Amino acid sequence: MVRTRQLTPGTPRDDAQVDSLRRGLEVLRLFDLRHRKLTLADIARKLELTRPTTEKLVQTLQAQHFLQATGDSYEPHIACLALGRAAKKGLSTGQAARPLMRELSQRFGVHVTLSTRDRLHMLVVEHCVPAGRVQLGLTTGARFPMAVSASGRAYLWGRPQEQRDELLGMIEADAPSGASRALDDVYAAFRELEKAGWCYLAAPVATHTASIATPVKAGSDFALAAMAVSADVTEAVLRDQVAPALLAMAERVALATDGED
Repeated sequence: MVRTRQLTPGTPRDDAQVDSLRRGLEVLRLFDLRHRKLTLADIARKLELTRPTTEKLVQTLQAQHFLQATGDSYEPHIACLALGRAAKKGLSTGQAARPLMRELSQRFGVHVTLSTRDRLHMLVVEHCVPAGRVQLGLTTGARFPMAVSASGRAYLWGRPQEQRDELLGMIEADAPSGASRALDDVYAAFRELEKAGWCYLAAPVATHTASIATPVKAGSDFALAAMAVSADVTEAVLRDQVAPALLAMAERVALATDGED
């Protein structure tokens, strides 16, 4: 049986789901910006499926234009594109945030993202790049771990306490090692969010990608983040200038989508 985990609090119980459909969806979930092509062996290994079962799932998805063959590999096909475009168009939060994100990005020379949760990752649904700057790989559809990102920590902090605790338990259980340190950093971010409404994440060594993030509002499914992409945007600039503007933007997005998030 395909290996799946209950990573979304409040989802239907397993016996209310169609197993074959769930297996097919698990196949599709394996593809992302870092894994654009996968072989049958890759899919079987990642989902712990037999080769015959994997072949049937892939052939079904291929027949319905969700996958296409490219040599000895498979990649997402046009039916996935149609679903993705429909999903993005239906996100009122993204529509409200997009022009404000663009304005903030150009004003301060920072990358700005709007992201939401996908299991224990954050998924980018909107991304604005200041003129003349590199993309950083944060285009729509990019995913990054929740616990080690400013956006993920802001999202967690904004959740109701019961769901936050459940997600933190999943994060701890999912981490093979170093979980206590990761959660220590998450709780430190929570303290900063309680005090300031946003959290700061320092840049990795030798890069300039420090970031700040805040939930759109308490209980929101979305988090906003701004990232420095040059040495000109210092920690002081992020904290003293960008952070207040990010909070003001979040408030405007929340007002524009009140009752829809």
